Amino acid sequence: MGFNLLPKEYEFFDMFDKLAVECIAASKQFSANVDSESFNAESLQKIKDIEHAADSITFEIFEKLNKTFITPLDREDIFSLAHEFDSIIDLILKISNMMKIYNIDKVNKTFIDVVKLIDDSIFSLSEAVKGLRNLKDSKDIMKHCVEVNHLESLGDQLRNEAIAELFTYHDAIYIMKWKDIFQTSEKILDQCDDVAKIIGSLIVKQA
Repeated sequence: MGFNLLPKEYEFFDMFDKLAVECIAASKQFSANVDSESFNAESLQKIKDIEHAADSITFEIFEKLNKTFITPLDREDIFSLAHEFDSIIDLILKISNMMKIYNIDKVNKTFIDVVKLIDDSIFSLSEAVKGLRNLKDSKDIMKHCVEVNHLESLGDQLRNEAIAELFTYHDAIYIMKWKDIFQTSEKILDQCDDVAKIIGSLIVKQA
């Protein structure tokens, strides 16, 4: 049986946990902004601050990856997971900025349901990330990944229904704004699903 001369670095898992915490914080802040229908400079800055913190963690992961000889996961998987996970927060910032620019003062009712899907998806994804330390105990991890995929499918249905409803309105500006917002929200759910698939592939590799 082979053995490693140098210990694997498990600090990566701590940094992924930190990234998950920031992702949940961004989702919760966005949800709070939607609930209060507040899309001003102050509410946007709160998400920008979270995004900057997440960027710092992601950069830290990349730096450590460059300096670490033996890693607990394949190097390309660590890079992809960090990059794609961080991109979820980038998209939350993007949609928050969009809603500020569009001067949204009343939230579309269906969008409230979409935001709940985003919140649930990010929570499930974060739970899956917590399991990375022990990929051999994959049943619980896969349960969360499957849930993320399920939520993404529900998001597709809601987006289609919402956009179809939009075209019953006669206000072209309203239609344009909310069509953009719903499509961007779907990108967030798609991004969550992409991260879940990366985690799923890690399980397959370690099987």
